[in-house]
Amino acid sequence: MKHISSIVIAGLAFLSCSGVALAAPDWPTRPITLVVPFSAGGGNDSVARLLAPALGEELGQSVVIDNRAGAGGTVGAGVVAQAAPDGYTLLICSTGNLAVATAVYPKLGYRIQDFAPIAHIANTPTIWVAAPQVPAGSLKEFISLAKREPGKHNYASSGNGTTPHLAGAAMATRNGLEMQHIPYKGSAAAYPDLAGGRVSVMMDAIISALPLVEAGRVKGLAVGTAQRLPQIPSVPTLAEQGLADMGYTGWVGLCAPRGTPAPVVEKISRGVKAALGRRNMRDFLVRQMAEPVGDGPGKFSQTIERDAATWRDIAKSSGITLD
Repeated sequence: MKHISSIVIAGLAFLSCSGVALAAPDWPTRPITLVVPFSAGGGNDSVARLLAPALGEELGQSVVIDNRAGAGGTVGAGVVAQAAPDGYTLLICSTGNLAVATAVYPKLGYRIQDFAPIAHIANTPTIWVAAPQVPAGSLKEFISLAKREPGKHNYASSGNGTTPHLAGAAMATRNGLEMQHIPYKGSAAAYPDLAGGRVSVMMDAIISALPLVEAGRVKGLAVGTAQRLPQIPSVPTLAEQGLADMGYTGWVGLCAPRGTPAPVVEKISRGVKAALGRRNMRDFLVRQMAEPVGDGPGKFSQTIERDAATWRDIAKSSGITLD
């Protein structure tokens, strides 16, 4: 009995000293690294830089941003997937680098199961936009037009394997449209050609497209929000057009490596929720046309799994597979 007790005590001592199993109330005891898998200045980076100091205050340790851009956010995600599951390396995860990337890259160095969801920070509604020269005032009208003119129209995206790429492919596949995909290095690079009529249509985040729609440089066809936007009230919602299933709302959240102790995950999740309750954080997200959420690990995990299944189905039906 004494021998067994000594083994148990020794085992507990080992666990308490190991970084992986450290889940004591005194966590964290050193700065936390928040990996942003995109370049500085982008939407996700802006969210991270506002979240980091607020989360740091809630947790009692500084949160340091580490930009690891590349391959549509998959480089940074791969770094975190391989990190020690001790809560000191976190990831700004998104629809693109989890749900979409794992659907189109069969040789990707990580899977969704390699992460522990922590918190759903916000949703990022989308908008379908078209060249001003396209004779359609809504997405429904554009689909009808493209059916009548097979091969004449194309769709742009922010790159191969991105959410706009798969959304455009889904539109074409579901409606039997003959449309070519034109990928760009980011949505900003696509807008000159869209405004000039060299490409016909594209789906993008509302925050990116809104200034161009307001200026009349591109035409709004449908917004993926529940109501029309007061800034562009003439643009109908997808639901109004009977196309609610084409409202591919993106999301941004916080994830950790798989195996991160549940008490640590819960502590970070509570910190994120408290940070989102701060007025400056919520006001910033609203200005970015994002919808603050704040769901914890359980609900966020369900959201990731649901969207991953959706994008896998789209990739399969559209025949999209990338190396």
